[in-house]
Amino acid sequence: MAEQQQGQNQGEGIYPIGKAMLGITWLFATACYFPPLDGTAAGPGGRALFGVLAAVHAVECLFFLPVLRKSARPLIQEIWQTFLFGIVHVSTLRREQEGQ
Repeated sequence: MAEQQQGQNQGEGIYPIGKAMLGITWLFATACYFPPLDGTAAGPGGRALFGVLAAVHAVECLFFLPVLRKSARPLIQEIWQTFLFGIVHVSTLRREQEGQ
């Protein structure tokens, strides 16, 4: 039992790191639409990354809609979090739902 609890505590640490990394990626990709990054070599790649992130996370929102609907929080909030953080948010949400 103690080993399972310790494993859960260690696993929780990866989700905030994943969300931080995705947040930084979104910020970089968005910044590539504006000076000074828009005129650099990173600009086109960052803008493409933005499109890929948006497309993949939009599909995740649709795919995980049944899980999102089970949340006690408003559905629009869960969809927004899933759009931003994808499977990282859904994994956190599933852990919350298992604990109920």
